[in-house]
Amino acid sequence: MFVHRKKLSIIVPALMSSALLSLASSNISAQTEEAAESSSLHYSEVEEIIVRALPLSRTRLQSAQPVDVMVGENLADRRGMTLGETLQQQPGVQSSFYGAGSGRPIIRGLGGPRVRILEDGLATADTSTQSDDHAVTVDPMLIDQIEILRGPATLLYGSSASAGVVNIIDGRIPEQRAEEPLTGRFEIRGDNVADERSGVLRLDGGAGNIAWHLDGSWREADDYRIPGEARINDDHEHEEETHEDEAHNESNQLFNSFVESQSGTAGLSWIGERGFIGGSFRAYNSEYGVPAPHFHAEEEHDHEDEHDGEEHADEEEFAYIDMEQRSWDVKAGLDSPLRGISRATFRLGYNDYTHSEIEMGGMHEDAHDEEDEGDDHDHEHGAGTVFDVQTLQSRLSFETVPIWGWEGAFGLQLERERFEAEGAEAFVPDNETRSTGIFVLQERQWDAFTLSLGARAERTRVNLREHGHDDEHEEEHDDHGALADVDSRTFRNVSASIGGIYEFNDTWQASVNFSRVQRAPSQSELFADGPHLATFSYEEGNAELRTETAKAWDLTLHRHADFFDFEISVFRKDVADFIYLATTDEVALGFPVRETEQQDAEITGMEVQGVWQLITSDWGHFDLHAGYDRVNARLADNSYLPRISPERVSTGVDWHLGGWRGGVDVYRMLKQDKVPALETATPGYTMVNLRVAYEFDVGANTLEAFIQGRNLGNEDARVATSYLRDYAPLPGRNVIVGIRGRF
Repeated sequence: MFVHRKKLSIIVPALMSSALLSLASSNISAQTEEAAESSSLHYSEVEEIIVRALPLSRTRLQSAQPVDVMVGENLADRRGMTLGETLQQQPGVQSSFYGAGSGRPIIRGLGGPRVRILEDGLATADTSTQSDDHAVTVDPMLIDQIEILRGPATLLYGSSASAGVVNIIDGRIPEQRAEEPLTGRFEIRGDNVADERSGVLRLDGGAGNIAWHLDGSWREADDYRIPGEARINDDHEHEEETHEDEAHNESNQLFNSFVESQSGTAGLSWIGERGFIGGSFRAYNSEYGVPAPHFHAEEEHDHEDEHDGEEHADEEEFAYIDMEQRSWDVKAGLDSPLRGISRATFRLGYNDYTHSEIEMGGMHEDAHDEEDEGDDHDHEHGAGTVFDVQTLQSRLSFETVPIWGWEGAFGLQLERERFEAEGAEAFVPDNETRSTGIFVLQERQWDAFTLSLGARAERTRVNLREHGHDDEHEEEHDDHGALADVDSRTFRNVSASIGGIYEFNDTWQASVNFSRVQRAPSQSELFADGPHLATFSYEEGNAELRTETAKAWDLTLHRHADFFDFEISVFRKDVADFIYLATTDEVALGFPVRETEQQDAEITGMEVQGVWQLITSDWGHFDLHAGYDRVNARLADNSYLPRISPERVSTGVDWHLGGWRGGVDVYRMLKQDKVPALETATPGYTMVNLRVAYEFDVGANTLEAFIQGRNLGNEDARVATSYLRDYAPLPGRNVIVGIRGRF
C-alpha cells in the first residue's frame, strides 16, 4: 500500500520543481484553460458561466432551481483542506467538519445520503455518505469550477440527491482541441496553523485531434493549533479525563488532526469535428487523523453488566484513516447522432476504494517515523476496520432539438456498488446496491416566461451479501433485532417537478419551482447494526423503512445589473417518513443505542446575497458583498432535527488595482440552541478573514503571490453541524502564503 504512496509523494513535488525551473527560463506563449482565464471574473460575469450539472448548457440565471458557481478568484481565495471547508461560506452551505481531513458539504441543513458529490456528473464513489469521518476523495486545489444545486436534484442524479448536488469540474478528460502544445498551472502554499506544505501541478496540451491532461497534488500538515482547550468538559466528567485531554492538547494543538495526501491523474482524448471520446485514470491517497477519541468497552463484560450501568468508556484511544482510491473514467460526446437529437453524451466510471481505520495509543508522529523507515504501518498498530467499495456507474443522456417549442433532455443512469467491511467496528454488513433510473426534462419559452417540467423513475435494490455480523456482535444483534429476517429491499420511486422563470425586464427576474421527490433509504439506514465510533453510538438500522417522500417549494427573486446584484431565495420542504437516528435509553457494547426511525419533518429557510460595485477611483475598484441564511427543521413531534446549521450573517469587501487585489470577509455564526435532547448547544462566533495577492508577468508567463489570514480573531469556534463540536474546534489564527502561476 505504502509503495504507491511513496511514489506519488516523490513524483508530484519533483514535477512541480521541474515546472518552476522551466517557468523561469522558458518563453512559452500559451493561453490557459477556460477556468484559469476566469481567475479575474467579477460577479456579473460569473452569471454567464455554463453550469455543467444542468442540461442544455444553461447558466445559473436560466435555472428555476437556486444554483451557485464557484470559479476564478472566488474559488482560488477560499480553497480549504476539504470540500466542505471550501464551500462553507456559500449561501445555504455548511460543512460536516470532522477535523482537517474530512468535511462534507451540508446543504440547507441536510447532508450525508441526501447530498450527492459529483465529478463532472458521476458520483465520487467513496464512503463519505455513511460516516462524517470518511473523507470525500477530492483535492480542492485541483478543482476548476464547483457548482452547487441547492434543493432537490433527484430528477437528474437520483434519490441520493434529494437535498442537493455539488458538481466538481476538473477537466481531467479534455473535450476541446488544445490551442497550444503545452499549457499549465501550478500552486505552492504553506501555513502556520498546521505547518502545512502543499502544492499542485496541472499540464494540458495536444496536437491535431489528440488532447491530453496531467495533474498531481501533494499535501502535508501537522496537528493544527487551536485557541484553547480542545474538549468542552462538563461538570460531571472525571478529573482524569480532563488531565488526559490536557496531555493531548499540549502547545494548544488539536491532537491527531494531521493530514497527508497525494494524487495523480492522466487523461487522453480524441476530438473530431462532431464529438470526442476520452478516458482518464486517477490515483488518490490520503492519511489523516480522527481527532475524536474512540471508546472501547472491555470485551469480557457481558450484556447484562453493560445495562447495569458499568463504566462503558474503559479505554480511550485515537485512530487515523489510511485511504486509497483508483478511478477509471470514460466520457464521449457526439453532435446530431440521430434525427431529433442535438447531442448525445455517455459516461462510464469504475472506482476501487479502500480505507483502513487504524487505532493507535501513541502520538501519530511516531507512526510516521516508522513508515518513513519502511515499517508496515498497519502491522504496527493494527487496522481496526477495513472498508472496501467497488463502484461501476454509467450515464447516457440525449439533448433534443426543439419540437413545437419544447426542448430538453432524457437519459438512463445505471449504478452498482459492492460494499465490504471487516473488523470489530464494521457497523454495516457486506451488501450490494443496484439502481436504475430514467429521466426526462423539457422546457419551453413564451416571451418572458420559461416553463420547465421533469420526471424520473428509479428502481433501487439493496442486498445483504452476508447476513449477520461478526461473532462479537451476534449477541447484540439477537437482543435488538435490527436486521430482523430481511436480507434485501427493493424500492421503486417516482419524482417530478414543475418550475418557471419570469423576466420582468433586463434587470429583474423571479423563479418558482415545485418538486415531489422520493428517496430510497441507504444501506446503513436499513442494515446498520454495530458500534459507529464517528457518532459515538451503537447504530441500529431498520430493514422495514419506507421510502422518504418530500414536497419542496423554492421561490427566488433576482436582480442583475451593472452596479448591484441581489438574490433572495425562500424554501419549504415537507418530508413524509423522514429518516433519522433517534437516541434511546439502551446501551449496547458500552455505547448508547441509536435507532433508525421515521417521522414527518418540516424544513424551511431562506438565503439572501447581494453585491454592490461601490466605487472606482485612483485607489482601485471596490465591491461590497453581504449575505444571510437560516434553516429551521423540526419533526412532527415538535422536536428539532440534530446538527442543523445556525443563522449566519456575512459581509466583506473585494478590491482590485492593476495587478493587486485583496479583500476582507467577516461572517457571524449565531448561537445554535434549537437542538434535540442530549445534543449540545453551540455558542456563536465571528470569523474575520483577510487576503492580498499580486499578479505579475515573467516573460510570457503569469505569476501571483498571495497571503491570506483566516480566523484573525483567534476565535474558539464550534461547528454546530459536526459530531465533533464538543471535542474539536476549528483551527485558530492562520496565515497562509503561497505562489501560483500559469504558463
